Parts: sequence; structure tokens; C-alpha cells
Amino acid sequence: MSYLRVNSFNFHRGEGSGWKKPVLFAVTVIVLYVWGSGAFSDAFSFVTYPFTRFFGRASENFTDSLRFRRSLILENDRLVRENTELKVENQVIGALKVENEQLRGFRAGNQNGGKMMYAKVIAKPSHLPYDEIVIDAGTDNNLSLRPGLLVFADRRVILGQIEQVGKRSSKVKLYSEGGVSLPIAVGEAGSPSVALGLGNGNFSLSLPRGISVRVGDTVDTTIIGSYLLGYVGKINKDPNDPFQKILFRSPYNIFSLTWVFVSYD
Repeated sequence: MSYLRVNSFNFHRGEGSGWKKPVLFAVTVIVLYVWGSGAFSDAFSFVTYPFTRFFGRASENFTDSLRFRRSLILENDRLVRENTELKVENQVIGALKVENEQLRGFRAGNQNGGKMMYAKVIAKPSHLPYDEIVIDAGTDNNLSLRPGLLVFADRRVILGQIEQVGKRSSKVKLYSEGGVSLPIAVGEAGSPSVALGLGNGNFSLSLPRGISVRVGDTVDTTIIGSYLLGYVGKINKDPNDPFQKILFRSPYNIFSLTWVFVSYD
């Protein structure tokens, strides 16, 4: 009977495992060589090129989208600023036109022989409890100023009259103040009536229903002189009422007045 010797088994086992170390060493050397020579890098780049190209383009598109959006925001802000500037310019131009018309009316009034002085409005109805304005003219400017003098928006459009006079300013009561009544004539026919102030530059009057009156007809003062008080804006007729109620207002916005003219002796 033969026996397998232990030392012989161990010898063969150790002899079979001895080839692994040289193989691993050789593989390591080859990998390092390929990596160092750039072949691996080239192969990796070739395999990943489609992915890097896709994500690169996606990144560029996203960046371009952000830039485009930012440019739209900046352009919108610029247009908003320009629009605001144009609105301010239009308001200034409108105010200058009104002042120019009033100054022309003032010069025309002087040519007709009337004594008129212009004054700046320093307080408007929006800052006062009633239809009143305060002007920067007083006895220091003209000793002839006194309560009762007529105040105009231009040479023909009348606004009211001076109520109080100070040294450097005066208070003007507008005829549109609520409760104020004033004899007037309506339209070309000059139909007589009485205008009642409603406030905020508005008036009302009543005429017999049979008298012809149209929107746009003039309403002129009578006793204090023939001056334009306003234009008819609305006509209310009730079949059961023998009178027609007419609403009218001053051609000038009393809240936008900048200059007025005072007639004096």
C-alpha cells in the first residue's frame, strides 16, 4: 500500500501558486504602459465623446437661455423707464400749453384795455376744504387788490372772485363752490337762469322744458359782466317735471390751475 506524502502535496501546491505573482506584475506593467502611452485615454475619450458632446451642448443652450432671458429683462426695464419719462414729458408739455394759452389770454385782455395782473396758484382745491385757491398776490404786490375783484383763467373764462387779501397772498372763492348762486345766460338765445355751484368745478341750472338747449352750449355770466362760466355737459329731462336740469362745468380743471389773472381798477 502506498501513501500520499504530505510534504509532496505541499510542494506541488506551492509550485502551482508561484506563477500568479509574475502574471500580476506583467499585467500591471502593461496597464501602466498603456495608460502612460495615452492609448487608454484615447479609448476612454472615444467611448465618452457622444455623452460629453451632448451635455456640453445642453450646458451651452442653458447658458444662452439665461443670457437671453436676462437681456429681455433689461430691455423691459429700459422700455418701462422710457415710458415713464415720456409720460412725465407729456404732463409737462400739457401744463406748458395751458400756461401758454392763459398767458395769451392775459395779453389779449391787456390789448382790450382791461387792467389784469397774473398770479401763481400756491394752494389748490385738492389741499383746501372747498372750491378755493390761494394766489401769491397781495397788497405788497398791488395796493389795488381787494375782496370782490374778479379772477379769470384767461381773458374770457371766469373762475371766481377774491375773498380775502393779505400782504403776500390772497384767497379766491370759485363760483363752483357748493351753494354759490350766480345769474347766467345759456346758449345763443341767452336764456336766463341761475347757476348753482356743486363743487369740484361743477354747476347745475334749470330751464323750462320747452326751451331748446344742447350739449356744448355756452353758459355765460350776466350781472358781473358777460364772461364764460362753462359748457353744457348733460341734460336731464323728466316727463313729469316742467323743468329740465342741466349740468355744466368750467372749461378749466380747477385742480390743475397754475396761473390765474386778477382784474383790478
